[in-house]
Amino acid sequence: MVAIYARQSIDKKDSISIETQINFCKRELADNQDYRVFQDKGFSGKNTSRPAFKEMLEAIKNGNIEKIIVYRLDRISRSITDFANIFDLLEEQKVDFVSANEKFDTSTPVGKAMLYIIMVFAQLERETIAERIKDNYYSRGKNGVWLGGPPPLGFNNIKKSHFGKTVALLEPNQDVAIVQTIFKKYANSNCSLGSLAKELLLEHGGMWNNIKLARILHNPAYVKADADIYHFYQFKKCILVNDIDDFDGKKGCSLYGKRDRGANKYNALEEQVLAIALHEGIVDSQTWLRCQDKLSNNRQIKNTGKGKHSWLSGLIKCGYCGYSMNVKVYNQYKYLVCTGRFSTGNCIDKLATHYLEDIESYVFQEMCSFVENIDVEQVNAPKDSLSDKNGLKIELHKLESEIEKLLDTLDASNPVLMKYINEKIVSLDAKKSAILEELNTCTVSTYKLDIPDLSNWSESSLEIKKDAAQRLISKVLLLNDKIEVVWKA
Repeated sequence: MVAIYARQSIDKKDSISIETQINFCKRELADNQDYRVFQDKGFSGKNTSRPAFKEMLEAIKNGNIEKIIVYRLDRISRSITDFANIFDLLEEQKVDFVSANEKFDTSTPVGKAMLYIIMVFAQLERETIAERIKDNYYSRGKNGVWLGGPPPLGFNNIKKSHFGKTVALLEPNQDVAIVQTIFKKYANSNCSLGSLAKELLLEHGGMWNNIKLARILHNPAYVKADADIYHFYQFKKCILVNDIDDFDGKKGCSLYGKRDRGANKYNALEEQVLAIALHEGIVDSQTWLRCQDKLSNNRQIKNTGKGKHSWLSGLIKCGYCGYSMNVKVYNQYKYLVCTGRFSTGNCIDKLATHYLEDIESYVFQEMCSFVENIDVEQVNAPKDSLSDKNGLKIELHKLESEIEKLLDTLDASNPVLMKYINEKIVSLDAKKSAILEELNTCTVSTYKLDIPDLSNWSESSLEIKKDAAQRLISKVLLLNDKIEVVWKA
């Protein structure tokens, strides 16, 4: 029996239908020759995992097929390796192969030779097309174009003219405020992804979960990329398309490229490419980076800040080992115990007993003093100050790069040249010190500090007190001789 095999990936105007393929193949049949049609519709030729094709192979192995007729060679496979394996089976079962369109028959020596030549060129064509598509994809990415797929929450995918070409890019929509709230709350509070998802569900409805929030918070499309973002991705060993000068704190980023499926997609970025995008960022770099730090260091925040005994729950840490302090109740007294006391051994016989009432009283007085003395105008600095600070960081990066290059040349230099190189290094180091001093005296904060009202503290509920503490305090460190409050500003 003769097998006629036909395959079509998708219906397109310029593609030949399965019915047409079968009619072409029937012309190769002898009069009244017995045949059976095997057809796969909607299956690619990149592999051989196709139901009708597998059925045909079984028939061949059972000795029921003496010849295969196809419209073209690539109907079987576009991979020369796959076809070579199939052809070994055909030769083993003494099954001839005929291509109706390419006019060759493997029952003849010339036909067999033609088969191998055509397969080599078919594979070359396939790989050339794939390489061209890949090059075009990376080229568009380097130009900051949106590379396709659903746009991130807060953006629409639009077509716009850019340097005479119509390109795809992102444009903010009405959901930007939700995205900015997600970043602000996650960065400036002790909330977990789970608790934030529940809060968003109550406020906005829809579908919210840890995975969706993690995807949003990791996405560099949102960040206003500045020098700090450049260094963040440089440390992650990303391929950086743009020079640091392009990281001006205005545009978002595009991250794309090959990724190891078995690796952590948010941390294994060695082969990923980062480019400055065409759209404006919507989250400042410091808020975005605080979110990355929290995602990295606190992947499992179980019940942080959920304690019912104190408004400082989740904020109090041991000053010796860094572990959280738990509230224990004995009779009417509440005292604090280090959770790392027995797991690390660092705190045994070191940390004295601290009573919760004393800690809360001290921290509240510190909060009042902090709120009273903070310079709100300085904390909520104007944007041009942030731009100046970013410019200093870019200049600092260039100086450090230049010094590093000069240091690399010292070993191979003669004594005379070394003298001038050293003088240049000293000069550059002096400039570097001046920039560092200017950066250190710059007290600009890149986020708006949300200062709570502490006037009715004694009448406030536990939840209101917790919210106020989490807005202002990063952590409270307990040591035997002192209590150190670390502020968020």
